[in-house]
Amino acid sequence: MLSIRLASGAGQAHAGLREVRVFKRATSLGGVESLIEHRRGSEGPSSPVPDDLLRLSAGIEDPADLIADLEAALDAAASGPAPQAASEGAGQ
Repeated sequence: MLSIRLASGAGQAHAGLREVRVFKRATSLGGVESLIEHRRGSEGPSSPVPDDLLRLSAGIEDPADLIADLEAALDAAASGPAPQAASEGAGQ
């Protein structure tokens, strides 16, 4: 298990989470697959967990595939627009 905080903030964390392809977006299911989650999103707005933190759990997939997936997702998140979670859907 590994937690990372993204220097670009919560927007990049949310964008990166949307871009992963090998990691499954889920809280631990007790299985063997690799998982990624936005912990604060799971716990709610009163959580003390920073909004820019992603938690990863490595499963049995090829480590090179996991590294490539995470690098591609974070690169895509850094190069594209990264809206803040609080502003998503604002004004609707």
